[in-house]
Amino acid sequence: MTDIIEVTATAHLADGPIQGRRDQLERRRHVVAVCAAIAAAVATLLGWTPSSAAALTIVIVAIAIGLPHGALDIVIGPRMTKRSLFFGCYLAVAAVTTLVWLAAPLLALVTFFAASWFHFARGDAPSHRRLRGAGGLFGVSTAGCALGLPLALHSGVVAPVLSDLLVGNGALGGRQVAAIGWVIAYPSITAGVVAAIAAVELHRYAAVAEITAIATLAVVVHPLVSFALYFALWHSPRHLIELDIDRPSWALALGASAATLIAGAVVWRLIEPSAATSTRVIFIGLAALTGPHVVVTELLRAHRSNDRRTT
Repeated sequence: MTDIIEVTATAHLADGPIQGRRDQLERRRHVVAVCAAIAAAVATLLGWTPSSAAALTIVIVAIAIGLPHGALDIVIGPRMTKRSLFFGCYLAVAAVTTLVWLAAPLLALVTFFAASWFHFARGDAPSHRRLRGAGGLFGVSTAGCALGLPLALHSGVVAPVLSDLLVGNGALGGRQVAAIGWVIAYPSITAGVVAAIAAVELHRYAAVAEITAIATLAVVVHPLVSFALYFALWHSPRHLIELDIDRPSWALALGASAATLIAGAVVWRLIEPSAATSTRVIFIGLAALTGPHVVVTELLRAHRSNDRRTT
């Protein structure tokens, strides 16, 4: 198992310098993310409301930024198991996810939100490791606020979008969407308050600024825009920072991302989908990739943890 995770092997040889570089990158990312959140919130309070085209553009930009962090699965996965087994399982999970969406879209939607909350929380928590036990609470809170508050407070905007995903199986009303949102938001807010108190006691004010910025985005800004900013400024870059990717792996991931975008553009051009169909294609396509990505990420964490215990 010595070559399980080659992309992170240097972290075990020189954990101090590697972690120092991660912390430096995380500080820079934090400043950019908080400033962008403040700018978006202020612009909204001053009257800016994104048109549907503008919101879609922001979402597409977020996807373009986020694709490389998912595309790295094709680098990481084959280093944990046989290449053929990895790609076979990866495609199988993606196919099953798609079939579930078509057969039971409401179940798939709820499962997708739960899996996303878990995945985002796990990704946010390591950046708050110095908060001791409160780091996990911060992960639960930031991820839950980014997901739950837009559903709870902007259900009228989100409900038609989610209804398009049900593929002829009825529609979700604003109250139903808000109920789903509050199931996520209530425990997230509670966790955030507890974690923020712990952060203040430890003089970790950057953590307080983070949860405040994410919650403010979710409350004030258009829900598609707020989630796109969270995905592009918090989740994706944190994942990349933790991986310590070498240049060849980066090149492969960026190439795979570009190929995915080009293929998507070609398909889009060929089928010329309606607004409802386009939403369905984008969302279900991303969900199909999210399932195996979550599995790969958790396997990576498990292998890294085992590797640390044996060194």
